[in-house]
Amino acid sequence: MRKLTIKDNDVFIELDGIITAIVGPTNSGKTVILKKLCNRIENKDVKIDDVPIDEYDINFLRNNIVVCLDDNEYKQEYVAEELFHNLNLLGYRIDEITSKIEEITKIFKIEKLMSERIDSLYLEDKILVKILSFLIVDPKIIAIDDLFSYLDPKKLEILFDYIRKKNISMIYVTTNPEHLLLADDIVLMNNYKAIICSDRRQFFSGNSVLPYMGLGLPFIIEMSHNLELYGLVDKTYESIEKVVDHIWK
Repeated sequence: MRKLTIKDNDVFIELDGIITAIVGPTNSGKTVILKKLCNRIENKDVKIDDVPIDEYDINFLRNNIVVCLDDNEYKQEYVAEELFHNLNLLGYRIDEITSKIEEITKIFKIEKLMSERIDSLYLEDKILVKILSFLIVDPKIIAIDDLFSYLDPKKLEILFDYIRKKNISMIYVTTNPEHLLLADDIVLMNNYKAIICSDRRQFFSGNSVLPYMGLGLPFIIEMSHNLELYGLVDKTYESIEKVVDHIWK
């Protein structure tokens, strides 16, 4: 899987292990992209590698594309059952399911949660279990709604490391400008259309349109742009350390 196109929304997203953030004002169509991927709404305009999504075998889609929406929908009562659920639907053997559950719980350090009821968990743990119940199938594409603000930075770092090591293409919606720096590419939505689909560094170079749309910039990007105006730096930096090194060199 190398590219995703959604004609009616003017969306073009590179796949093949690329991590893409979707950002935009309220009701700009961000979550619509995710709902089209999981057939929650009409999706005849969606193509993967120039092939309409409805021409792919349903089992292929279930194994390779998963979507985690921002809702309170869980399939089971207990954490272990929730992680078991999707693998079981896909026909994995019990030993394969056990192995996958052991692997992912160890990586994300949630072994102690396995016997807990989902409705008794702290919100952060509930959200993490929800994401992992989809991620555990090792899809080619995982799309995640605006959920990262619920996770602490350490868990988020583990999640991104895991996804990059597995070469999974991730598409995530965010309303937190700092989370844009975690992506390779960025899609900016407005009025249900993508007005920008670009590499992250290109997206932040020069004057950004985000402030004009009532959206925030990551702190370091905004500071870097201000320093450029005063001639203190000659390009946009994405880390405070590099800014300091440039100013004091």
